[in-house]
Amino acid sequence: MTKSRKPWLDVVRAAAILCVVLCHSVEAFYRPVLLGQLQVSFPLWNIENLLFTVGRIGVPLFLAITGALMLPRNYPDVSAFYKKSLLPLFLTTEIWIFCNYIFYCLIEHKAFDISRLILEMLFLKASSLSHMWYMPVILGCYVALPFISRLLQASTNLRQYSLLYVLGIVIFFIIPTANVFFKEAITVMPGLSPQFDTGLWGSCYSFYIITGYLISKHQLLDRFKSQSLLFGIILAFVLNSTGQYYLYSHHYYQSTWLYWYTDFAIFLIGIFTFELLRRRYHHKTIIKFAPVIEYISRCSFGVYIIHKPILVVLQKCFNHFTTAPVRIQMPALFFASLFSSLILLYPFKSVWKKAGSLLFHIK
Repeated sequence: MTKSRKPWLDVVRAAAILCVVLCHSVEAFYRPVLLGQLQVSFPLWNIENLLFTVGRIGVPLFLAITGALMLPRNYPDVSAFYKKSLLPLFLTTEIWIFCNYIFYCLIEHKAFDISRLILEMLFLKASSLSHMWYMPVILGCYVALPFISRLLQASTNLRQYSLLYVLGIVIFFIIPTANVFFKEAITVMPGLSPQFDTGLWGSCYSFYIITGYLISKHQLLDRFKSQSLLFGIILAFVLNSTGQYYLYSHHYYQSTWLYWYTDFAIFLIGIFTFELLRRRYHHKTIIKFAPVIEYISRCSFGVYIIHKPILVVLQKCFNHFTTAPVRIQMPALFFASLFSSLILLYPFKSVWKKAGSLLFHIK
């Protein structure tokens, strides 16, 4: 790998984008099940649940990487950071909101609506392709990063924020997880609605970023053995899957939040996985398949941007040309969309580098 890069972060970033592509590949088949539009056998439900949960680790890993990379930096000139990092990300987002809307109109045979496009570009309406929800989230986090960094680095004793951190876990993860069941399954209990204004905290997404920083810079989880973290991952998965199957089997379909990033199990699985990968690769200078890992890492943002349109096209093809079982279609869709994305991005990494930087943030 390139000497200036941190190999362990390349490993985590590569793992993160693989998870994201897996998540969306499985979601194409699993979402109708989650919404109660389709019933499947228990073995197939287990496969889809397992793969979908693994896929959900991707975003927590990306956010933790952001914290590990961005929060230890100094930001003496906030406007310079905004110009160098935030503005290019904003421009890329606007370009792809426009491109995705045109793609949506063509693939779904919808009439072009300039008012909808403007609302999407102003972040006043959800983007036509669902994966773009992440872009306004990360843009908002970038706005806050210099100030969060100053707060954390100015503190000589981070233990003074322990109570605030625990409060964040309760508000951002434990209460939303409990509310999933209060909404439908345990209606005798009222839903919990904290009255704290958490807008300035950046919601749960900034919490992932801060935790990634604390793990990387301050060894937040060093006191726990790797076996304990692995057990925690397995336990969180089992409990979360049990809860999700209870909702599914009792026909509670109003909420899919046990897979969202406010779910306490997803938080634990994502953060513990980040720590295990850090321990495994942090001090390694030579990593197997290093060129492949670095390539995937460098192209990860580009893969995130273009894999969804590719998935949409491929799924339409699958619907027309195959009757293969879902357990075959899911991995086929994953590998086809992943490799298609990586191949399409190759010239932007090696030849059209300026376009690659603007459109896909290939570095």
